[in-house]
Amino acid sequence: MIFQPKFRNSDMFQVFIPIKMGSKACWDEVKSMKRLIFTSLTASFLAACTPGEETDYPVSITISHVPSAVLSAFFVADWAPLEVAANALRTVNPLYTVQQFSWWNGSPPIHDSYSLAHGRVEYAHAAGLTGAGQTISIVDAGFLTSHDEFFGKTLTLPTGGGALGVDDHGTAVASVAAGIATAGSMIGVAPGADLQLGSFNTNASRENANLQAIATGAIVQNNSWGFEIDATDANFQGIFSGTAGTNYFNSIKNLAQNAVIVFAVSNDNSRTNADIMAALPVLDPTLQNNWVAVINAVPVFSGATITSGTVISANCLEAAAWCMAADGSVYAATATGNSDYSDTYGSSFAAPQVSGAIALLAEAFPTLSAEELRARLLASADNSFYTHSGYVEFAPGLQHGFSPEFGHGFLNMKAALSPIGGSYLPRSGGGSVAADSPTTISTGMVGDAISLRLAQYDLVIVDGMGSGFDLPANVLAAQGIIKTDPLAAIDGLLVADLSSSKVDPFAQNSELTSYASGKQFAFDADDTRISLLVPSGDSDNYGLSVSREIGTGRSQLRLGLNALHEGDGFVGVQSLLPTETISGSHAGATWDWAIPVKSNQQFGLSGSFGLAMPEGNLTDVDMTAVSYSSVNLSYSMQGIWDRGDRVVLGVGLPQAIMSGQARFTLPVSRNSGGTVFNTVNVPLTPEGRQMDLSIAYGLPLSRQSDLVLRAVRSLNSGNVSGQNMTETTIGLRFEF
Repeated sequence: MIFQPKFRNSDMFQVFIPIKMGSKACWDEVKSMKRLIFTSLTASFLAACTPGEETDYPVSITISHVPSAVLSAFFVADWAPLEVAANALRTVNPLYTVQQFSWWNGSPPIHDSYSLAHGRVEYAHAAGLTGAGQTISIVDAGFLTSHDEFFGKTLTLPTGGGALGVDDHGTAVASVAAGIATAGSMIGVAPGADLQLGSFNTNASRENANLQAIATGAIVQNNSWGFEIDATDANFQGIFSGTAGTNYFNSIKNLAQNAVIVFAVSNDNSRTNADIMAALPVLDPTLQNNWVAVINAVPVFSGATITSGTVISANCLEAAAWCMAADGSVYAATATGNSDYSDTYGSSFAAPQVSGAIALLAEAFPTLSAEELRARLLASADNSFYTHSGYVEFAPGLQHGFSPEFGHGFLNMKAALSPIGGSYLPRSGGGSVAADSPTTISTGMVGDAISLRLAQYDLVIVDGMGSGFDLPANVLAAQGIIKTDPLAAIDGLLVADLSSSKVDPFAQNSELTSYASGKQFAFDADDTRISLLVPSGDSDNYGLSVSREIGTGRSQLRLGLNALHEGDGFVGVQSLLPTETISGSHAGATWDWAIPVKSNQQFGLSGSFGLAMPEGNLTDVDMTAVSYSSVNLSYSMQGIWDRGDRVVLGVGLPQAIMSGQARFTLPVSRNSGGTVFNTVNVPLTPEGRQMDLSIAYGLPLSRQSDLVLRAVRSLNSGNVSGQNMTETTIGLRFEF
């Protein structure tokens, strides 16, 4: 029995998280009084600052990770920046809009077709994908190889049996898969792909095409033809018996080891059984993982959502588990002339859209096998608009539903290029964590050091399909920018004692650290001060500071030593993973030197120097010991406009890292053996150090009231380069 193949065509797109900062200590003498603060921002009754009192600082931290939309390997983290480009292709570009038309096949309904947009192909093109470097094998009746759509494209033609003829059908199919666009009037799904062309006329010519596809390394083979017979053992023997049939079948199996085999289903919508080539894996299940059957269907959209669809060809039927849909109504090249085109429809022209999509994915994911590419395309198909009769598990825990009518649903390149089933960061010690949020956050002394320097490196994450995506490594690090609540700044004015001899009565520098929360108790005895930091709230910080004032003539010098255990972070670095923590031990020295200039004027110089050692269990981060420092210079004048008033000008460099680094173990690539990790060293010194320029003024209005104000301009605020902030606070204070 001889079966003759038939054509498969028809006649015609700042996260904010709240954190709790530490208490404000009472650095100076405490007075037993109540103070009422009025400001232009808010009004609040506040208790006096007494030893051990805790003040909460409501702040927000801006988190920024995955800093670009389209990343290497074409993983798209955020489609929003590409929506404009994709929309322009879809609505304005004539190579696209030529595919948008309404039609009917003899009786209602009228179908609104737009093959490229219905497969979301414009998103792949907007992301820069063309199928470059890939070869698509097309087995068909004949091709006009001189057509404009193939200009400049590498075409591999048969060298053995099965000479090609010239035919409209093959010319149209090839243009839909890979029309070059630069010379013609349309664009194929994979315009940058090369073509290997073969004939379907005999078993020998089909075998020759398969062998040539293997030799050229074709990633996909398109077959827009088939036999109008059911998938039965008897029909299998009729096609594949004898030497020629056996050789052809063996060549299919060999090609399917490293390529995706795509077959168009029958165009007979009345069929109740799938045709044999679309359903061949029913007879040989070893073919299933590299096989795709394609139906011709037209979707109906509401916005970006498919609400229904009409199948024009046969349904998926027995091939449903490896079947998908595409809109096979196209404007395509014909063989009547090098610049000739025609409207046509059929499953013949749905199949090459899927074949072109495989070429796009092969360019996007060069490490994936053909089997993995095919699974990715099916698992991302839009199946949201119908009831599923079965499921295929494409990865552990990741199932995709199908039906006998639509199979897995419509081609969706936008979804195929996005993470499927979540995204995960491999860990060097095994396992993974979700990659949709950073693993560490850095503020304070470290500033932007980690996030900026990690951006120089790439890492690989995987999705639920096991596909790898290259990302800038600073996805691991959230950059925290501290923004204080106005009440905190107002509360800071409570410590100002305008009658003290301190150079800067508004200064609030801790003798321990600026970035450790807790409650601080201060005890003065003659020239000695002892400060204790004890845990409060969720903090596990505690420390001890001892300082002594040393007389040096007219000037006053206070020197101190301190020790601190930081339990909820390390010099501004915290883990965002619930199973990992980092802490540290500090030792430091402080100084505060007041130098009189005149009877009513003083210079002040203060600062600190510290060393810290990290402790904790961060899996992929190893931090070294660090050193840090701060320095402040102030100039104070009394009695400028009124007896007892005080003006203080200041410039300061708050605490920042001077030396130290973090070693990050990054997943950098995927191979057959799993994930490859590299270790990179990241210096912890901020790119731009914070500098505070301040002016403060205090005016005693009476023995019971003061007017106080303070303005601070912070350059590189939070030790983040280019992040500037101005804070102004005005208050009227009463004592009673």
